[in-house]
Amino acid sequence: MDKVYKIMDRLKNGTKTFILVLEAMLAYALLIMVVLSFLDVGKLIVKIVSSDAISSYTLVQQALAHCLLLVIAIELAMMLISHTPGSVIEVVLYAIAKKMLISSTSSTDLLIGAIAMAVIFAIDKYLHTKEDMGNLFTVMFKRDKREGVTEEELTEE
Repeated sequence: MDKVYKIMDRLKNGTKTFILVLEAMLAYALLIMVVLSFLDVGKLIVKIVSSDAISSYTLVQQALAHCLLLVIAIELAMMLISHTPGSVIEVVLYAIAKKMLISSTSSTDLLIGAIAMAVIFAIDKYLHTKEDMGNLFTVMFKRDKREGVTEEELTEE
């Protein structure tokens, strides 16, 4: 019976490793697509500069949508690699922001988006511990401020 448990344990660990490798490959594929899409952003910028004022509005909206989609793809790649709750929240937050900025047609859409963002911020603030926040910028800024600070001083904050 011990052999069966060992085989099942190896199979489970192998499956987990395989899934993690697939996720990493997907994340790298997303990042490659993002890098290649920067060429499209450059083309859009050239079109915006060379177009008249009326058509440049549509082009700016397309460029903004494209850039926000690239940001969402980058955050999705980070989520696939890091597996933190904070990275999931950031992907959802950017997706809501893209929806609000690009395809909102009425004030009701904007209100629903604002409420959704408020809920996401509340979840991020009140339901995360400091260890699993996953917010890269918060961690970077706190680390810069805390150099040379002892553990007791950190808990007093």
